[in-house]
Amino acid sequence: MNFLSRSELHRTVKALLDADDAQDVNDAYRILEDFVLQIEVGGRIADDLAAQAALLTAVNTGSRAMLGGVHVVIDEDPELSLPWALGRNLSVAVRDLGGSVVDRLEPDRAALRVAAPASSNIARSQVHLNLVWHGWCGGVSDSMYEPSTAAATPLAGVVAGALGVSEAFQHMRGAAMAGRRSVGLSLWRPDLNWRSTEAIGPALRYLPSHLWLLGLGHLGQANAWNLGCLPYEHPEELEVYLVDFDVIVEANRSTGLLTSRSDVGRLKSRVVQQRLESLGHRTRLVERRFDERMIPHVSEPKVALAGFDKPEPRRALGDKFDCVVDAGLGAGPSGYLDMLIHSFPSELTPASAFPDEQLAERRQPPVYEAEIRQRIDQGARPSDARCGVVDLAGATAAASFVGAIAGALSVADILRLLHDGQHYASINLDLRSPGNILASIAEGANQPINPGFSLVRGTTR
Repeated sequence: MNFLSRSELHRTVKALLDADDAQDVNDAYRILEDFVLQIEVGGRIADDLAAQAALLTAVNTGSRAMLGGVHVVIDEDPELSLPWALGRNLSVAVRDLGGSVVDRLEPDRAALRVAAPASSNIARSQVHLNLVWHGWCGGVSDSMYEPSTAAATPLAGVVAGALGVSEAFQHMRGAAMAGRRSVGLSLWRPDLNWRSTEAIGPALRYLPSHLWLLGLGHLGQANAWNLGCLPYEHPEELEVYLVDFDVIVEANRSTGLLTSRSDVGRLKSRVVQQRLESLGHRTRLVERRFDERMIPHVSEPKVALAGFDKPEPRRALGDKFDCVVDAGLGAGPSGYLDMLIHSFPSELTPASAFPDEQLAERRQPPVYEAEIRQRIDQGARPSDARCGVVDLAGATAAASFVGAIAGALSVADILRLLHDGQHYASINLDLRSPGNILASIAEGANQPINPGFSLVRGTTR
């Protein structure tokens, strides 16, 4: 008899199980299958890269987190210019990312609003949020007509889209304030209120030309998604070293922003390589485990984005790079909405930031005992049922929209470096209360390094 395994379990379903919101695994899937995200899109999206990034991020993350689907109503069907959808019409891009184009919204479901639709039936919707962006700032507003600006960076749109999905998802799970508030963050000055003038940041001119992506799971693919939203004048000037040795399993589809059903069984490195090279970027593959023995050659990039799910490779970062940004996500019934971004060098070293500590064994919610009993009732031996469910319980709860925001913060760290921005030792964000972000400015001068740069589309040297 075949039962759902750890490699198959949807990681956002796992969040419902950990919170004891479901009677068993099947019930958790049924709950998530009732989650439907609705989006209205206006015609102003045609010439606004941030708007396109917001929409495509919302569809990409929403279709993975909400198994009832993403339903999109569009005013027009323009050709898009964001790299991930370059030359494709809006409706095609939505479908490619798992969404459905529909004629109208259902009035009793949450909805997001992108780029000021000309007409709307969203006012009757249970919860409606306007996705907004300005400069390096992205967020959601409970005001229907708050304007955005086409001068915003695409990553501000990524933040707006992912925050919109986060608010809608938490609202569906019963959070009192989610979906009924205005929240956002600045990628330029995360330590400031996202609506302040100082948080807007400069015009985006420079983009990284050489870097490593260490780990290509949930966070690594989120980093790649954000890189792929950047408008390179010459995409071939970006060369990315891809480090991973693992194979994609069914569970990875729930969080991996570049993973499709046909990718199951393929190496993660090859999937990310294919996606980035389709944008015109260059890649190099390093298909082995990242550990103390892996040391970059003097001719290789000095900048890295790390996205590991264990402390051991984080400690192995050492001082191998001139700049490395490490993103980590929380776990458990609410911790999966947490993220912590470290940037090195700082007052901490990777060894001190990620000590070798044994995690205390956490008592599993009753739902897992119920799952064991159900498997036994269906014919499994008691020992097999318990082992299988213990393995299932050991999987990490996660949601695609959390990784998208962590990826935006990570890539923004490199962009700030290229634009003489502030250097942060750590950024701590909990999406249950995103207005309370904690950003620690690193002591001393900003990093005196040049990671190499390329120009934004339409920028002259």
